[in-house]
Amino acid sequence: MLLDAVAPGGQAAATSRIENFLGFPFGVSGGDLIGQAILQALKFGVRVYAPCEAVGLSRVGPDLLDVALSDGRLIRTRSTIVTSGAAYRRLELDRWEDFERSGVYYAATPLELRQVQGKPVVVVGGANSAGQAALYLAAHGSPVHLVVRGADLSTRMSSYLADRLADDPRVRVHTSSNVVGLDGSDTLESVRIDTFGDVDARGLFCFIGATPATSWLPTLDRDAEGFIRTGTDVGVQTLELWQGLGREPLPFETSAPRVFAAGDVRRGSMKRVAAAVGEGSSAVASVHRALAF
Repeated sequence: MLLDAVAPGGQAAATSRIENFLGFPFGVSGGDLIGQAILQALKFGVRVYAPCEAVGLSRVGPDLLDVALSDGRLIRTRSTIVTSGAAYRRLELDRWEDFERSGVYYAATPLELRQVQGKPVVVVGGANSAGQAALYLAAHGSPVHLVVRGADLSTRMSSYLADRLADDPRVRVHTSSNVVGLDGSDTLESVRIDTFGDVDARGLFCFIGATPATSWLPTLDRDAEGFIRTGTDVGVQTLELWQGLGREPLPFETSAPRVFAAGDVRRGSMKRVAAAVGEGSSAVASVHRALAF
């Protein structure tokens, strides 16, 4: 059973182009990839429920867990894998909320493209999602200003993306820079970059990371930023819970026996689609091992 608060796919589904996923030498849109993944899951008998938000997780016995849903219902299960991902971070700027439905975007898909195609835009972020968005928007006629807080574009971005951005005359890269202001009447009209000044912009695409969606899991061992610890990363203070089981946490198992985590919600994850798929597969293998004890 797969539960998703909004729709399956998470941030991958909102990615304009994924070019480093095995089997797609010419790249694939996030929407197309997730669409095929859902069909494959249905083929193997997975029941998909969306929107269906989980708001709590509790243990009701040594071998049973209850997942609480937002409508008050409970789902009893022998094991669960948390893949709740992370929520997009926002810039702390005046009028940000004013423009969230009229110029500020957190994804670059054909839906957002229709709003800004051929018009100047600003992309904020220094990782792969920002680089992919900048190239995608530039390829469809939009002059792009890419604003990167770090001094080196290749610090957090794959080298193939950094090289393509450096060679693309339609993208102007601003390193060691920040967006410090937004302006416009009813819709976004300009963006202020601290090292450059005001630039015309009909869209600002924000890819500055995310906050893990773990507030509904207060009892799990998490790091200071809220990411879930798993496997050998689980804190020593929680290992007493495992003594009666005669084992330690399995790979991708959290501080709670039979509760696993994979993908962006997990501390130490790679924040890449291919890595998330691999983590999910490994977590399923650990579920089978845990149920066999």
